[in-house]
Amino acid sequence: MTELAYRARNAEDVWDYLPEFASEQLPRYTSYPPANRFSAETDGETARAARARLRTGAAISLYLHIPFCQKLCWYCGCHTSVPTIADPVDTYVEALKSEIALVARDLPAGAHVTRIHFGGGSPDILLPRQVDDLFATLRLHFDVSALADIAVELDPRGISEDLVQAFANAGLTRASLGVQVLDADVQRRINRMQPRADIETAIRMLRRAGVEGINIDMMYGLPGQTMGHVAETALFASTQDVDRIAVFGYAHVPWMKKHQKAFSAVDLPAGEARFRQAEVAARTLTSAGYIPIGFDHFAAPGDSLSTAERQGKLHRNFQGYTDDASDALIGLGASAISSLPDLFYQNTSDTADYRAVLARETSPVVRGLTPSREEISTGRLIERVLCDFEVNLDAGTKAAAYPKLAPLIRAGIVGLKGGKLTVSARGKPYVRNVAACFDPGFAPKPGTHSLAV
Repeated sequence: MTELAYRARNAEDVWDYLPEFASEQLPRYTSYPPANRFSAETDGETARAARARLRTGAAISLYLHIPFCQKLCWYCGCHTSVPTIADPVDTYVEALKSEIALVARDLPAGAHVTRIHFGGGSPDILLPRQVDDLFATLRLHFDVSALADIAVELDPRGISEDLVQAFANAGLTRASLGVQVLDADVQRRINRMQPRADIETAIRMLRRAGVEGINIDMMYGLPGQTMGHVAETALFASTQDVDRIAVFGYAHVPWMKKHQKAFSAVDLPAGEARFRQAEVAARTLTSAGYIPIGFDHFAAPGDSLSTAERQGKLHRNFQGYTDDASDALIGLGASAISSLPDLFYQNTSDTADYRAVLARETSPVVRGLTPSREEISTGRLIERVLCDFEVNLDAGTKAAAYPKLAPLIRAGIVGLKGGKLTVSARGKPYVRNVAACFDPGFAPKPGTHSLAV
């Protein structure tokens, strides 16, 4: 698709507020089946066998989870905590190194690492020497490609020249900076004071160190946040010459994340106010020349994510939208999730348990799921819907999904011609609603998933 065609297509996007669909609580479908359907029937031995079954010469992506932050943001839904004397970072790093060695021995001949991603929490809590140590361990035990993409998520408030240089020395190609919101009052409400000067300084540090790929993450739906606040943040992000911008809606789950009780649901923008915040973010970023990717990412026209979307090679995994076509994503660290061709599995999220099992040189895997052939097929279909906004359906799939699709067809969210389903310009904000129509295991249940928009 040409750039002109891209812009014409995006200009047609329609943001009609349809409350019955916008207010649905739905999986984000970063995997299928979703992680809340994992069970304890999967253990370390199951995971080891699945790694050993990977094809000879398999391309591997590694995700390393660092579950610590210097200070807890009250909106956070991640597996993270502030380190203490009883729960320090240094012993966690040693356990992570042990898991690296444990996992690497299972891989087949010729397996090589094409991507490494550090997430959290906030990996900027690591000391430069710990970064050096982790990369030395990774390269000792895995065959890391000289052209591997290496990425890290960073809190702009916590980085230093030495830390940036340690990652750069390891081959860092991309950094994602958590900006979230610029308004100082909203920042106070979420316990994340972050002047824009800190963000600009972080970007300069990364550029000076030779890191070419920079992403910005921002949010809508936060307590006290308005359309003006969202537009301000999106406009700032669009002027920083970054490659990708992700726009995430806040998910209020205080029964799961106790720190979110710092604010009440009445403080949150809801209904159409929340929906219009998502719209103003998208409008601001597309007006600045960014290409919409799926339902929550935006990429510069020359970025590899836009190229993948244009070529029909966009993918979706536990990190969101990606151009990663690796054979397997292996998660390392507490709470990390892995996606193999015939198995999903997750490590314990308790950092003390994680250390203890690895001290015994045993696996930290505690749950997972072996997808059936039908579930694998459904997962591929849902991925194409979320990535391409269209998919070809066989007769059986069409018939099974039609009762759920019918209300979306009547609302103009999707069109169905023969076996081809197409998400309309009006339907793009509701693409997760469309995906859920193909999920036979999904049943609406309050408090389980995030809002559709």
